[in-house]
Amino acid sequence: MTDKPQFKTVERKSFKSKSPSRSDSSRPRSSKPTQSYPSFAKKSNGQEGNVKIKIKGAEKKTGALSPRAPEKIRKNRNEEMKVYGENSCITIFEQRPEAIVRLWATVEVAKRHGTLLSYLAENKKVYHIVDNEELAKVTGTEHHGGMCMLVKKTRPFSLEGYLSTLKQNDCLVLLDNVNNAQNVGGIIRTCAFYGVKGVITDNANALHSSNAARVAEGGLEFVRVLETKHKQIALAQLRKAGYQIVHLTQSKQAEIFAKVKLQNKVVFVLSETLANDIEYDEDTTVQLSVANPLHNGLNVAVNTGVLLGQWYALNRV
Repeated sequence: MTDKPQFKTVERKSFKSKSPSRSDSSRPRSSKPTQSYPSFAKKSNGQEGNVKIKIKGAEKKTGALSPRAPEKIRKNRNEEMKVYGENSCITIFEQRPEAIVRLWATVEVAKRHGTLLSYLAENKKVYHIVDNEELAKVTGTEHHGGMCMLVKKTRPFSLEGYLSTLKQNDCLVLLDNVNNAQNVGGIIRTCAFYGVKGVITDNANALHSSNAARVAEGGLEFVRVLETKHKQIALAQLRKAGYQIVHLTQSKQAEIFAKVKLQNKVVFVLSETLANDIEYDEDTTVQLSVANPLHNGLNVAVNTGVLLGQWYALNRV
């Protein structure tokens, strides 16, 4: 007896058509199980109402803003910012509660601020109670202080408009290429501490950064951002308005600040890098210490504290 050719067997196993039977075609195709959620709920006090269940993570994750994104999204991103840190967030709630768009907080921090959560609930503003890991993702840092808010930015004033109102006594700070968020936040905090109401800048976005707001500890709510197109334009406007302009220098030829008489209206020009000479003869240029052996002196935020502390002692005490 001869064996059957092997290819017949292979053909039968590999290429045999499988036509669905009636019983197979009548069966419903398998699909992923769907879970329905209730749309009606009852509170413990007996109140009833409709509810909407939202599952975290179900929303589509998006990356960078598309050029075709709706204009409303573009507007929101330009007008809103995240602020984190407990003191910074609570100060915003105390000064501008209507500016809050959304809140994230850990359980520990949320327990201390029931009034804030009640306000958000009453005004239909969204808040999330999250763990530290989730809050770090929201803020992009582990130094979030247990709370983060999405808020509307304060609108900057123009320096020209600010100077149009005559003032008998005033103190301002002008930022000369100060862009480090830690330094900006420290300067804002110091200005708020000493009662300085205005900071002049040609880069308002540097003051509206989340990191600067955290370091400022709520100081942004008490200090006006005064915009200018360029430092030289601002200096000319300030001189015309009768302000004494004070620059810092490393030059040993400059006068010691402690011996300088400050006028009723003064502007302190701050920079992260001090000049080694006297640049503006028409203004007041000072040094803080003749004993300084360092190449660049103090940090700009520390310089701010020294200058404003002296001004406060002479004009406010």
